[in-house]
Amino acid sequence: MQDQCEIVLGNHDLHFLAIYFGGHQSGPNDTFDELLAAEDVASLAHWLRSQRLLHYDESFNVAMVHAGIPHLWNLSQARALAKEVEAVIAGCDARISYVEFFEKMYGNEPRVWQDELTGLPRLRLITNYLTRMRLIDKSGTLEFQYKGPLSEAPADFNAWFDHVDGSDNAVQILFGHWAALDGVTGQPNIVALDTGCVWGRHLTAVNVATGELHAVAARAR
Repeated sequence: MQDQCEIVLGNHDLHFLAIYFGGHQSGPNDTFDELLAAEDVASLAHWLRSQRLLHYDESFNVAMVHAGIPHLWNLSQARALAKEVEAVIAGCDARISYVEFFEKMYGNEPRVWQDELTGLPRLRLITNYLTRMRLIDKSGTLEFQYKGPLSEAPADFNAWFDHVDGSDNAVQILFGHWAALDGVTGQPNIVALDTGCVWGRHLTAVNVATGELHAVAARAR
């Protein structure tokens, strides 16, 4: 399906790559054992390294990203910053190897963007915004712990998309990562596609040409 699909990497994909390339150990809640034991695990891991963090379709003015795009960046900035990390992961940046990136990828610091950031802290924060973000404050500071519904979110933080321009002329953003939203953002141009299939709810897709949503119920375990 490689020529028919565009995918974006999420935090779980990067977690697998950090285990495979970065020497980290899988945790008790991970489900990578079958993948790590596969005969073609090396080719699968290297194929994942060649994938994007952010995909933009100019014909539909649609951006696809795992967690979201912070309000601190416009689309051009987000694409450029995503490419910085993509180049390192793909092994195209001579300054930092993908092995070193995956060795040192984990961490919650820094939590707020500054243009002056360099090196691994810069790459880590770009990655965290694009693949781990849920709640954020006006300054752009990330809150990493909360995963529940917006009605119970901690004070002083909002959903990242509540800070984003949701006007009719803005780019449409498709994202996943936050199953507790159950597909509801309150903004027509920001579409949450994680509707909890892994938890027994639904798998959801959107037709970007029409805006129509399609949901299929998960099979019982």
